[in-house]
Amino acid sequence: MEMEGASGSRRGGPGADLAEQVRALRACVERLQKEVDFLKASQRRWVHPVESALWQRGLPIIGHGDHSQVLLPANAPEDHVEIFYALMRRYSFRLFLRDLIHTPKAAGTDHLTRYCAPRTVRRYLKILSDLNLVRIRRSGAYELLSPRVTSFGPTLEWYVWQLFQREFLAPALFDVRLNRTRHGGDYDVIALLNGRLVYVEVKSSPPRGVEMPAVRAFLNRLDDLQPHVAVFLVDTELRMRDKIVPLFGKALGFEEQPEEGRPVERLVREIFHIGHAVYLINSQKGIYSNLRTCLRDSFRCRLPAAGENR
Repeated sequence: MEMEGASGSRRGGPGADLAEQVRALRACVERLQKEVDFLKASQRRWVHPVESALWQRGLPIIGHGDHSQVLLPANAPEDHVEIFYALMRRYSFRLFLRDLIHTPKAAGTDHLTRYCAPRTVRRYLKILSDLNLVRIRRSGAYELLSPRVTSFGPTLEWYVWQLFQREFLAPALFDVRLNRTRHGGDYDVIALLNGRLVYVEVKSSPPRGVEMPAVRAFLNRLDDLQPHVAVFLVDTELRMRDKIVPLFGKALGFEEQPEEGRPVERLVREIFHIGHAVYLINSQKGIYSNLRTCLRDSFRCRLPAAGENR
């Protein structure tokens, strides 16, 4: 009897517990696999809100978010993204980057000090070196490690895209290429705020680099896209009235009209508007601050789409 009792104890002992744990673990794994499969299927069905809004306008997206010309790689660590984004908020850093990209390799840094003090240039280079974007030599020479980047424009578009997501908590896309448009062209940044489509054309060059073809192309894109709000952003602290405002007046056919009757009106400082739906801004006081001023004004007025105001 003792033998039988001992055998029964062995059958119900640690081995039985282990088998039960294995069965429970197998059931858990099967349940998790089903949940993973469900999440994958949901992800395949998920459409970016901006892409959805564009499809509903009959404008399917061909592509967006090309990082190949952005200084910060798409696979950069999150802490690198945070540091780089914080630097991009500074106008002096953006001017520095323009010069750096224009001269990606040099024996010295004198040409980088046009808008920044030498000490600031050295600090910026050191940070970029820590981000694996620049190589600095003991001789004082430097080399940009992204030779494919030939223009500051895409990096500035990336920054505005990040800004919409971080500061306005708005879904956004950058470098958007649309199908079925009459005028073609890329859209620098498109965001969705409170159900309203916002389009930002980003110009990284100073006003002297902006000519009539760029203005006409922007206005043509409004006809295709019909956003609720459109912004023509020139990353400069120079005045918009000297060149950009007259260009828009001429493009809209109001060049000969008295100034008080023209459609381009000053909103505040160097921010101008056309019917409270199209805005011309620079980066004085900050890009985020100026965009916020435009968006608050447009939401207050609640006017039709930007392309319908011309």
